[in-house]
Amino acid sequence: MQVPNEEQSRERVVRRFRDVSPSEAAEAELKWFFNEAEMAIEQPSNFQGLIAGCSPTSLDEVERRAEAIHAARKIHDRLQRLRSTDLLLLRGIYTEREWSEAVEEALPDGLAGAAEASVGVRVEYLRALARVQTRAKTVAAFVEEVVRRGRKDLLAAWRSEVELACALAIAAYERVRGDGPSVVPEEDA
Repeated sequence: MQVPNEEQSRERVVRRFRDVSPSEAAEAELKWFFNEAEMAIEQPSNFQGLIAGCSPTSLDEVERRAEAIHAARKIHDRLQRLRSTDLLLLRGIYTEREWSEAVEEALPDGLAGAAEASVGVRVEYLRALARVQTRAKTVAAFVEEVVRRGRKDLLAAWRSEVELACALAIAAYERVRGDGPSVVPEEDA
């Protein structure tokens, strides 16, 4: 039996929102769609092809892009069957971005991005702006500010609300995708 190294173990961390965890296929699809699909689809310039050692119009490159386009369309179609709030939450969970260590600790496993996308946090941000209780220019900066100020009561409320919403969004995506294999192109999986 092979023991996974630290990097492999980190990759296999399973997100869990309440009692809902995405399947490996759903996790792969959503991570790929929100972070890598656009790059996989775009046609590289001649210069990029030269550096990579192949022509952007080579048969392999054309086939790779065709597979990526097919996968992205399939995932996009599935996402379009969800409520817009579920789509926003999934985008927040899976879009990779840099958060401070404190935010990652307070809102782990994509909850920070989901909080930024959630209606409740956005409303709280607008209230704070209207009451001149924040100088944050964006919702993300507001989330960082709330964590930095140690507003544990507000963070606990956000976390509870967002975890439930994320569980519902993941479950909704799982329903529309079914139980088939991941559509992420092989070399990107």
